[in-house]
Amino acid sequence: MRPTDSAVRRCELRLPAAGFVGAALLVAAVGCGGGDDTAGPDLTAVPTNVRWQPFQGVPLPVTDQGPKSTADGAATGFEHSPRGAGVAALTHSVRLAVAADTQWAKVAAQELVPGPAKDEWVTNRVQLSITGPASAEFAPRLLGYKITGYTGQSSTVDVYTEYSDRSKAVHHTAVEWFGDDWRLRLPDPGSAVRPIDSIDALPTDIVRLEAPT
Repeated sequence: MRPTDSAVRRCELRLPAAGFVGAALLVAAVGCGGGDDTAGPDLTAVPTNVRWQPFQGVPLPVTDQGPKSTADGAATGFEHSPRGAGVAALTHSVRLAVAADTQWAKVAAQELVPGPAKDEWVTNRVQLSITGPASAEFAPRLLGYKITGYTGQSSTVDVYTEYSDRSKAVHHTAVEWFGDDWRLRLPDPGSAVRPIDSIDALPTDIVRLEAPT
């Protein structure tokens, strides 16, 4: 494992999405009085009751927002909320990358959105073999996430990781509400979008979920 619009409206004033908090403060400063506030969900709320459980040598979060089950290597049962989407993006990305030969079929069946992208991934995965935990040299350490777009049906989430050499990366993911759960949607075959970028430093506005060292 190594990208929407939101708005805050008061009276007739509309502001472009620039972060819910910043937009809300700006509207409040302008002031127009009267009427009900209409704001989207909080994309920066931190998941609650975070615990860490290892999967194939990589610590993954278990929170009040999910997953509720990790049977047979597949993580399912995420809250239908931004926090649930964020935790799902972290969880699915790692499990898909490090699942062993005895686990990956279950992971793909329950954590991926069906379609050509999933089919292509399965075809490629059959040609690999992972029989043990991820080596410490290549295993990602989760640092947190940033939701870059959210609706009740889909969400784009940037997942931030660190590696043993202290290098950092951002993995651009998407999750979709499918079958009453958040599942990972892989990029369409032939997509020119870069799924992973190296970074020098973490953004200051991410939701921090730092795995233990």
